Parts: sequence; C-alpha cells; structure tokens
Amino acid sequence: MSHDTTAWRRPPWLTGDDRLVRVGPGTGGSEEHTCPAHAAAKARPALRPARRLRLPKPELETFTLGPVVDTVDRVEFHGETPDRALARLRSRAPALHPGHLTYAEHAVRTYLGACDGDGERRLLPVRPYWVAQRENGRSWELYAWWRRYESADGRLREYRRLRHGEAKDSEPGEIAIAVYVAVHGRRAGWPRPWSRAFQPYGPGTRPERVRVVEVGLADGRSRVQFDGTAEEADAYYAEHGHPHVARAVAGGRPAPGSSCVDCKQFTACEAVPRRPGVLGISSRVAPLRKVSVSDLRYHAACPAQGFLRALHLPRSDEYGSAARLGQAVHGWIEKLHRRPGQPPCVPADMPAEGENWTEGRWRVPDEDAVTGRAMLLHHVDACPFQDAALIQRVEPEALRVVHDTAAQAVVIAKPDLLYLEDGSWVWRELKTTRKRRRPDEDLLETYPQLALAVTLLAQGALGGDPGGSRVEVEVLRPDGSDPHVIDPTDPGRQRKALSVLRRYAGPWREDERWEARPGPHCPFCPVSRWCPSNAPDGVVAGEEKA
Repeated sequence: MSHDTTAWRRPPWLTGDDRLVRVGPGTGGSEEHTCPAHAAAKARPALRPARRLRLPKPELETFTLGPVVDTVDRVEFHGETPDRALARLRSRAPALHPGHLTYAEHAVRTYLGACDGDGERRLLPVRPYWVAQRENGRSWELYAWWRRYESADGRLREYRRLRHGEAKDSEPGEIAIAVYVAVHGRRAGWPRPWSRAFQPYGPGTRPERVRVVEVGLADGRSRVQFDGTAEEADAYYAEHGHPHVARAVAGGRPAPGSSCVDCKQFTACEAVPRRPGVLGISSRVAPLRKVSVSDLRYHAACPAQGFLRALHLPRSDEYGSAARLGQAVHGWIEKLHRRPGQPPCVPADMPAEGENWTEGRWRVPDEDAVTGRAMLLHHVDACPFQDAALIQRVEPEALRVVHDTAAQAVVIAKPDLLYLEDGSWVWRELKTTRKRRRPDEDLLETYPQLALAVTLLAQGALGGDPGGSRVEVEVLRPDGSDPHVIDPTDPGRQRKALSVLRRYAGPWREDERWEARPGPHCPFCPVSRWCPSNAPDGVVAGEEKA
C-alpha cells in the first residue's frame, strides 16, 4: 500500500494537516459523478475549509442508509429484537420522513431475514472496523464502513455492502479496497473526530479467505463481488485497487456536479459560478440543497415524491410507452451528436424502415418504433450541425452547476446539447410529443427547464458572450419538427423565466416537511411503495371507494 501524492497540491481555501490520507469505497466519488478535486480533499480528513458555510442542518434525515445501519447494529451488537430496535427510529434525531421510515423498516427486516437464511455458513458480526495502515512520509489508511463478518475461527472475513434497491456489480477499485482491508486490516473504533487517525488494537490476524457480497435491500438478494484466498485478494488489489486509490488521492481539475453539496471545497471552488437569484427567490438562511428542474417538478406534483426520489429509494417502473419512446429518440440523437467532427445527421443515420430499433436500455414496441423513426427523420432538417462553420465546441448531455447564493441551492442543469457558436453558448433542448401545440402555449411554462436556460444564459453563468447566446427548442412530432428560438437577452423573456422558476422554487425552498399530496398521479408514482398515503387496496388517502 504505497502511493504517490505529489500530483496534489492543497488549495489555499483549505486549512489543516494534509499528512493523514484515508481512502475507502466512495472516496473517489459516487458512481454517477466523480470530481477529482473533491476526491483528493475527501481523502485528507484533517483538512477543512478556511471559510465555512454556517447554515442550519436539515430537519429531516437525508442519509438513506444511516437509520438502517444503526438499527441493524442494535440488533447484532446490543441484542435488541428487531421490533424494539425499529421502534427507536420513531424518536430518532434528525427525524425520518414517514416514507423513509417505511423504507428503513422494510430494509432492516429484509436484511435480517437474508442473514437468517445463511444457514450453516452463518458468520459472526464484527463491531470494530478493519483498518490497514502504513507510514510512507504520510499516514495512510484504508478502510470500508460496510458491514463486517467473520467465521468463528477467523479464517474467513466477509464485507457486505448494502444497496438501496437491488444488488449490482460495484466498481472493481472499490471492491479491491475492501478485499485488501479484509486481509490486512486490524480492529479499530471509529475515529472521533473524523480528522484523527484510527487507533487499531489487538494483534493483526490474516484470514485465509475473504469475500465481498452486495445485498439488495429491496428484495434481500445478494451478489458475490469477490471470493478468494488472501493471496488472490492481494493480486486483485494490485490490479484494481492501487490505481483506484492513486487516482482518488492525486486529484485533478474540478468537475462540478451533484457531489458539490457535500464537498469541503465548495465555499471557494472556482469552478462553480455564484449567481444569486437564479431561481427567482429572495435571500434566506437555510440548509444548502441541491436541485434540478426535475426535482422542482416532482415537488410541485407531490413533495413526498420529490423527497423520496432524492433519497434514491427503490422505484417501480416510472416510464410509460411515451416516455420510453422519448428516451429512445433522445438517446439515438445524442449518440449521433457525439460523433467526432460533428457531422450533420442524415436520413441514412436513422433506423431502417420496418426495423424494430432500440437505443440502449430503451426498448420500443412495434408501433412506437414506427413513430420514433418518423420523429428521427424529421430531426434531420433541424439538426444544428447542418451549418456548423461557426461551431467551436460541442457538449451533448452537458452538466452545469451554479450556486444560487440567495436560495442556498446548488442548481444542477443538464441540457440535451450545449454548443459554442462564434463565442456564445447555445442551449438546445429536444422534446418529443404526439400532441399538437396549443396556439396560446408558452414554452417556458410547458418546459420549465427552458426558463432555467434563459436565466443562466442571461446571467452569463455558462461563460462565453451572453449577448449572442440563445435557447433552441426542437419539438419532434410524428408528422414534423417544430423548432423554436428563445432570446435570453429579451427582458420580457427574462421576467417570464424568473416568474416560472419562482413558482416552482419558492414552495420547494420553504418546505421542511415534504408531505404527500395524494391525487390521480399516485398510481403512476415510482416511489408510492414507500409513501405514507399509499394504501394496500390501491385507494389513496382521502379518497373513498366507489
């Protein structure tokens, strides 16, 4: 376990001792988003921001697995019954949203049931953490906070990683850290404060075999990630773990994204533009939150749905045929727009007539395949690369982050396409529909992400020359393409955009309870399984049977 950290230099907005380096699964970033600068700072637990955001904490728990792990601990290490341990969740601080509580109860019982089903291979739970340490000019620590088990004779050690939904394959570098620690780690208590080193105790014991298993809390099924001898574990770490740790610790250019809200560098990160009033609401002292236009739309439909989605609780299939078709069309065009040199889309790029085409995981039935092909063919004339002489840069599915310092919100935007044309950014959105446009329809009202696009471009949050920027909207229908252009420098459009955003963001920012709002949308809600207003007979709260 020897790594070079010379590539990383502590930025001036962080203070503290950087000689302690600690890496565990997740230090390199989430599976959805990884920021090299965030990972490097996170790997140095004694560093802290020179200027802190002194904001209140959320009233509700936002760590999805925290209550689950705490409850299983009480069962495995304190001898409490599951019922008694789960009863404690109702008085836990911070409080749990009722839907979070429903999920936690399900997850705990599912996990304990899966453990009971181990039969003869049942292992003993291990309360201390396993930590591998080494001095190399710095103090290095590898650990994993996943659940730990071992055989009575100590010859087998096992990590179990809990997943919100179904078990899946993890990134090999994260598994490699766990198998290395299982082989070489000594027992230690959790360091308090986190900036201190682990304090191992007792003799180190080297198991003969190690195993890493993922357990899905939605159904209790498990998936083995690694099962091998100590020697095989060392070889696996050399292949996958060493480069993973080196990348995480070495850092790199900031890549803003969803993890910004948890980053200790956020208050001074130069890669995040600060734009007060992007969401159209006044300044307030409130917990820092991250938000996208989709989050605002979910909250507007039902606050509970928005909160439970943000917890990443297991979901049912939320995509109907129209949504699947739209995603497939989006994916097909995105793939074309990612081609080197940005050649214009032509009819030959589209599915052949009579072909049952799919795009990635988005599968469309026969009749939708015909409709989708028609939409794709109508895109050809509206393709932005038909006249690309002035285009200097292209970013399909671009990710942009802005800190609204008035709303205390990390605003996440992901345009379908961003391209830089003659020094100005063009924000392009693609929509699919079978409906005809209403004569009085205002696209900013229909698609609030366009309102965000107008505001961000008008405030120069994306850089470039705001004076030449524009928002393009391509609405694909089976019988044609309906292109629109919105000028973000138009004061009237700016006022309308802020009005739309304020209507969505105001109630979202003020909400601390996230109560359910039952209605006709409930049968199609992907997190209704956990909703406190969900009834086993399919009747939502407040309704009567016919």
